[in-house]
Formats: sequence, C-alpha cells, structure tokens
Amino acid sequence: MAAVTALPVDRHVLAESPRWDAATGTMSWVDIEAGRLIVARPQPDAQVDILRTLDFDEPVGCAFRLGDARFLLALGRRLGFVTAVGDVTTSRDLLPDHQRFNDGVIDPAGRLIVGSTAVDPAGPHEGNVLLRLEHDGEITTLDTGLGISNGLAFAPDGKTLYSVDSAAGVIYARDYDYETGTVGERREFVRIDEEGVEPDGLAVDADGAVWVALWGGSAVRRYSADGSVDREVSIGVPHVTALAFIGSTLQHALVTTASRDLDDAALREHPDAGKVFVVDLDVTGQYGYRWRPGPLPQ
Repeated sequence: MAAVTALPVDRHVLAESPRWDAATGTMSWVDIEAGRLIVARPQPDAQVDILRTLDFDEPVGCAFRLGDARFLLALGRRLGFVTAVGDVTTSRDLLPDHQRFNDGVIDPAGRLIVGSTAVDPAGPHEGNVLLRLEHDGEITTLDTGLGISNGLAFAPDGKTLYSVDSAAGVIYARDYDYETGTVGERREFVRIDEEGVEPDGLAVDADGAVWVALWGGSAVRRYSADGSVDREVSIGVPHVTALAFIGSTLQHALVTTASRDLDDAALREHPDAGKVFVVDLDVTGQYGYRWRPGPLPQ
C-alpha cells in the first residue's frame, strides 16, 4: 500500500498545479481561488520549508517556474510573469469576462498550453477553450466547446496530449506533433461516469500510464495506456485536484486537494481537506518540460 502523508501546511480553498523543479529541488502549487502561489522545499520526515508565498488579486490557474526564478502564470483571463519579489507583468485579456484560465502544461517544444473554465464554479460550463502560447507571443486555439478544461499531460514520447474535461467526465487523447505544432482531433481515452466523481488533474508516468486526480473520489487513479484501471490510491479527503511527480527519483507524488464545497461537518470529518500530500509510489514519473522564453500576447 502506498504511504500517504499530509504536509504541515495551511488548508487551501482550491489547491492545484503542483510542480517540481529539479534544478532547485523545490516544488510549487497554487491556491486558485485564494489567488496564491506557494513555493516550498521538501525536508526529511514529511516536513516542508515554505520559501515564498505570493498573493494576487485574481485567481491563479497554474504556474511554471522559469530558469531565472520568475514564474509563468495563468492569471485570471491573462498570462503573465511574476518575479521573486512579486512584481507582475501580464498580457492582454485573452478570454471573455465569464471565463478564467485553469490548468496548463508545457509542450516538448517549450510552448504553454492552457485551458479555460467558468469564473463562477456553478457554471454554465460550456464554450471553454484550449489555447497555446506560441514562441512569437501569438495565441493558437487548439480546441473549443469544452465544459471545464482541466488536467493536461504528455505521453513519454511527447506525441500524445492527454486532457481532461471535468464537466464531461472524460479524459481525451490527441495526436500531437510538437515539431510542427499540428494537433489531432480529440478522442475519448477514458470516461468516468461514477456519481459525484469528476476527473481533475493529470500526470503521466515513465511507463506511459495516466494518473488522474478524482474530485469527489478521494483518490488518484492510474490507467494503463489501453485505458484500463491499473490501481487507485486513496488520499483520504473528498476533493483530490492534481498530482505531480517530485523528488530526485520521481517516485513520489505531490498531491493537491480542496476544501471548497465542504460544509463544517465534512471539514470536521476530513480535517486534512485542502492540504497537500506526498504519496510514495513504486513507479517513476517524468520531468516536466521547460518553457522556451518568448513574449506575452499584447
């Protein structure tokens, strides 16, 4: 059985976008609805040093550490950079007023792919998009008509892009040519039709298996490349939001969770809801790709 440990950090409303930066040995995540970015370094015995906490006046959908200690952010309806001391530079608005950016991923060529969702968690969940920031600062629309664009991850060879539509309960797969930028039509990889359970964040391990965080499902689940369920690891809180492989061996996962939508009784029953967890695994993950520097859309 995988060991699951809650880290001694504050409860979050909607923790997401866990990342590992091998160059600095640090990890990061965001609290979307609190508008917060947290940077930390893991320590022995399930301890953690919080190195930086940066607060913003709008939701932070995802964040990626750059080589110069800045972060690339999806901030509300814009993309932007934040420095180590909190100075922010942003693009123009890229989404309509009722949408905001959600989860993202860096592709093998160093481009940001990021999806959208409704500003109001109650919806309506329709008309959302999947966008790509090109090296010249232009925006390419990869997909439209999504409900809640959520987790994104690449197969080990970089030629398949997996993406979640939480509202549809589906993990999609697309052929992806990172050299030309050509993206194939989405096809259903896995459909999750369990009552009260939605797929959320994604990660793909070195074997090509797809891990998904289960909102309402209290777990992370591993699907083999053929779409069959391989295993499930209980996290012990209702809303599991995302995961990322961390550490020198990439055999641990940083798992984020949420306390949103839980009443007082549920929070008493699940006091670790909204915490971040470390899970010891017997599989090896993949390193994330680095963003290739370029301009923001103006």
